[in-house]
Amino acid sequence: MSDLTSLFDNIDKSGRGVCVQASTLGSLEALLDFLKSSKIPVSGINIGPVFKRDVMRAATMLEKAKELACILCFDVQVDKEAERLAEEMGIRLFRGMFLGWPESISAYSALLADIIYHLFDSFKAYNDEITEAKRKDAAPQAVWPCRLKIIAAFCKRDPIILGVDILDGTLRVGTPLAVVKIDPATGKKEIIDLGKVCVALPAFRSTLRLIPWSPVPRLKSIIKPTM
Repeated sequence: MSDLTSLFDNIDKSGRGVCVQASTLGSLEALLDFLKSSKIPVSGINIGPVFKRDVMRAATMLEKAKELACILCFDVQVDKEAERLAEEMGIRLFRGMFLGWPESISAYSALLADIIYHLFDSFKAYNDEITEAKRKDAAPQAVWPCRLKIIAAFCKRDPIILGVDILDGTLRVGTPLAVVKIDPATGKKEIIDLGKVCVALPAFRSTLRLIPWSPVPRLKSIIKPTM
């Protein structure tokens, strides 16, 4: 069995990862092997109860990677002050405990595996929550690319109302739109921002209402129906 010093080789060199705490060297080694096979990085390990210093170590992940700001506690007690600090700082503690000592080595191995899988499942569910929250936060800033063909310009002032065909991509409310104006004399292209879509009416051909970013010069010469 490896000693604790050799297990430090499991710590990710980037400094990113979860913290792992176990009651024995053997259970720590088993948990680290499982995390390695599951490609979950580890930033710190220890044997024995979880104290405030262990929570502070896990807290370094809050700004680097919030989903990794947690401690996997394998059959160890958590100090009350450490538990209180973890709750205040937003450090998640995942716990797996032996409820009774197994009667044989095979029973011990089976129970050990069950606790490890329980810890992993809890951690995975937590990660999914964080990922979903990030996705929802980023949704308003996401830009869905699309290419349109203008069929008609119903209103060329604020608000701009256009009839369009969607040639490529997905048109959504909030999508910024621009047109390319070509100088007939020089052939030079100029990109002019029209604004963002505030209303989109789905139909065989869509109708858009835009909120301009700023007054658009010579709009009549820029937007023309294309048949």
